[in-house]
Amino acid sequence: MTQNFQTSRFVALSFVAASFLTTSSVVAQEPEGVDQLEDWQQEELVSLMEQTRQTVSEPSSGPAPFELGEFAYQIATDGDAYVAYTLTIDPSKISTPTVALYLFLLDPAALAALSTAENEDSDEAPELPEAVFEDYGFIDVASGGTEPIQISRAFTAPGGEYEAFIAIRDSNGGEEVEDEAVPSVSMALRQRVSVPDFWNGTLQTSTVIFPKVDETSGELQLEQLRIPLTPEQLLLSPYTIGGVYRIDPKFGRVFSKEDELFLMYVVYNPGSQDGSMPDLQIEYNFYQQATDGEVLVNDDGEEVEEKYFNQTQPQEYNAETIPIGFDLSLGHTLPVTQAVPLRNFPTGGFRLEIKLIDNAGSTELINDIMFTVEEA
Repeated sequence: MTQNFQTSRFVALSFVAASFLTTSSVVAQEPEGVDQLEDWQQEELVSLMEQTRQTVSEPSSGPAPFELGEFAYQIATDGDAYVAYTLTIDPSKISTPTVALYLFLLDPAALAALSTAENEDSDEAPELPEAVFEDYGFIDVASGGTEPIQISRAFTAPGGEYEAFIAIRDSNGGEEVEDEAVPSVSMALRQRVSVPDFWNGTLQTSTVIFPKVDETSGELQLEQLRIPLTPEQLLLSPYTIGGVYRIDPKFGRVFSKEDELFLMYVVYNPGSQDGSMPDLQIEYNFYQQATDGEVLVNDDGEEVEEKYFNQTQPQEYNAETIPIGFDLSLGHTLPVTQAVPLRNFPTGGFRLEIKLIDNAGSTELINDIMFTVEEA
C-alpha cells in the first residue's frame, strides 16, 4: 500500500555563501616545511615518506594493512573537490598514542610515464612525478584498546582518477628509544580513488552524510557555525560541510526502528531562470529490498527484488520558499536536510531514492542510498 508521511521535524538551515574548502584548510603545513619541524619529527616523517614513495615503483603485495574509505565529496575552490576520508586500522597494529601519517596523490598518466622512464636505459633513476596533493602530520589515537582505530583527514584535487599512496607508523613522540627496542614499521597502502568534477556546470550534490546521534542526550552531532572553521579546527572535523556545518558522521547504514533517518547534503549547479533563484523539487522514495532469501511480492502478486514502500512530501526550493537574499550568482550554495522516523518501517534492507527535479534546468538527478532497519 502506498504511504505518504510528513517528516517528524524541520531543521532550518540558512544558505551558505561560497565558503568553499581549500587545500590550506586541509594541511597544517606545506610538505616542504618538514625541515622546520623538530628533529625527531623530521626523522620519522622523512623515513615514512621514503618508504611510501618506494611503493610507487614497488607495489606491496598481500592484504591491505588498513582500510581507506568513507569518502565524502564536496566542492572546493579553483576547480577542486574537497574529499574527506577515514582510515580504519586494526588496534593491534598501533602501539603508541601518536602516529605519523603521510599521503600523496599521483595522476595515473604521470605514473605511466614514470614506468616508461624506468624501463629506459639510464644510469639515473627517474624523478618521482609531482604530487597532485600531499599531506602529513602527527595524530593522537586511542591505542591499546580493542575497537578499530579510525583517523579522518581530507585532501583536495580536481575531478578525475588518482592513485593514493598513504602510510602510517608509530611515533615515539620525541622520546628516546632503547637500543634493543623493535623499530617502528610503517604500513603503506596504494589505492585508486575517484574524485567528482563539481565544476562542469551539471546538477550535482555533495555526498549525503548521516550525522551521529549522541547516545546520552539523543542530540544530532550537527552544529551550524557562525564562523567557518580555521584550518586547525578543520583537521579535527574534516566532514564539515562548507566550513560551517560541523558534522560527526555515522559511517554505518544500520538503523534501529527507534531511530530517525536524518541526512544532509548540498546541491550544486542548479538551473535558474532569473540567474539568482533555483526551482528545485526533491523527492524521497523508499523501496524495500529482498534480503537473505526473503521473498517480496508486489501489488500484482509477482515476486520482486524490491518494491515501493513509501515516500515523503516533496521538498520545494524556489523563490517562494528560499529566504530573501539567496543568490546563485553570488556563489550561494543550497544545503538540504531531511528527517524521516523509522518506527513504521519493517526490519530489513531499503533503498532510498533521492530524486532532484530541476525545473529551471530541465534536468533530473537521482542518488541512491542503501540502508538497513533493525529492531530496537
